[in-house]
Amino acid sequence: MGSVGQQQPKTAVPGPLDEVTAYVKAGVDGERMGACPFCQRVFMVLLIKSQQKLLKFKVITTNPAKPPPEFKALGLKHVPALIHGDDGFDALDDIIQYLDTNYPGGGLEYNHPDADLATKDFFSKFCFYIKAVNEDPSKLDQALKKLNIFLEKSLNITNGIINGDSHQDEEEENASQAHIQYLCGNNLTHLDCEVLPKLQHLRVAAKALKNYDIPTDLRGFWRYLHAAYTHPVFVRTCPCDQEIILHWHDRPETPKLSHKKHSVIAKEKPKFSFDVPVHASVVTIVDES
Repeated sequence: MGSVGQQQPKTAVPGPLDEVTAYVKAGVDGERMGACPFCQRVFMVLLIKSQQKLLKFKVITTNPAKPPPEFKALGLKHVPALIHGDDGFDALDDIIQYLDTNYPGGGLEYNHPDADLATKDFFSKFCFYIKAVNEDPSKLDQALKKLNIFLEKSLNITNGIINGDSHQDEEEENASQAHIQYLCGNNLTHLDCEVLPKLQHLRVAAKALKNYDIPTDLRGFWRYLHAAYTHPVFVRTCPCDQEIILHWHDRPETPKLSHKKHSVIAKEKPKFSFDVPVHASVVTIVDES
């Protein structure tokens, strides 16, 4: 079989013990999960579907420069990759299509053109900025403000503020706010699985390599990240800060760390920036395992 670019995803008939295998980027130690927003996206989708008892899966960390034998057998070259029986795929869109075709459900589908539009630009602006093409972060700021406006407006519309429902009492309003957490509603969708890993890369790498801080007054933005940081699916699949920093350090045209600092970061205990700017309090989670 070839890679996904050479074949179309096809429908299988899963058995009771059917299992799919996902291959994701390995970290600097060769074992823990490395930083790849596309790998995390696939991992999140698999975990959501698994929690709904739709499939069983395992994740294997892989160095794409030294792929396992099964990659060569199926013509795979990249991560993320998915192997299911005799089928192998390494193009992201086809991996997602294959999972949705063979294991439909999980609440991931969405139809929200405004959300698509609001999330369209920020990652390209981040890549442009961090690759030192432009030292001016103004276009990145604009893209984040665009996303923030959508998130704040979405919350207001849901709470009945914009649509004129001014009779909602405080208890109902608080309950409504508590449930509106993500881009398209109160559960993670495919769009969240795509956007949240990219936002985490932006947040961590831009600070470490360019000393860029996301504005603290973007209330909708930070509320959205807080929802992610309290969701087990995102927390379980998120790479540590060190992996994100080294991922972008190793890419062409990005700012470089000194050899000494690179070595120190690679050996540090994993840390995760899951803090939000609330009353200037900061919480950083350290993995003690």
